[in-house]
Amino acid sequence: MDATPLHPEFLAKVTQTALARARTWDVIADVVDEPGVALVTRLRSGDLVATLTASAAWLGEDTHMLTAELMSLEVYARSSSRRPLADDLEEFRTDHAAYVASAGLNAPIRELAALCRQESGEWEAGDIEAGKTLRAGQRDFLDAHLVPELPELASALATSAAANVWRLLGRVILATLSAETGRDYQRAVLGEGLGRRRNPR
Repeated sequence: MDATPLHPEFLAKVTQTALARARTWDVIADVVDEPGVALVTRLRSGDLVATLTASAAWLGEDTHMLTAELMSLEVYARSSSRRPLADDLEEFRTDHAAYVASAGLNAPIRELAALCRQESGEWEAGDIEAGKTLRAGQRDFLDAHLVPELPELASALATSAAANVWRLLGRVILATLSAETGRDYQRAVLGEGLGRRRNPR
């Protein structure tokens, strides 16, 4: 039997996908915002990686794009009890100042997350055309406001940041951009050997 866009299972899936994408972009926005105790505490407690892991379900069979990074962020969280929070905060702030602060990408990333959340609401309400329009608009928004700078920032973090936690987060951003745009930023930056990453610390 042919499925139609109005099928409840279809609507539930696209609703949850849009919401999961919103949560992923929320985390990325939090990461590129001015770092403080709250963010580093979330990293150390494992809350941030747990949110990313739960949200990654929208990738479906492509969840492997984030598997190594998420596992390494879990290691970072588990090992944090051996380090003073102040040390992690200082380390996080150093790379943020060197790579992230001048990019000014927090506002457009949060706007993209809001668009994903709005899309989720339209799907949940059964407004198929509005959902499709918002999804297409997000691709245009990405190309106009994030693709010009975010891949370069993520690449710099992934390859040059002093703190391994920032290198991991740079890889998370590259994977998210690759999934959202269909352009393989991961391979372009990291090359063929995507399977082997250094664990934090």
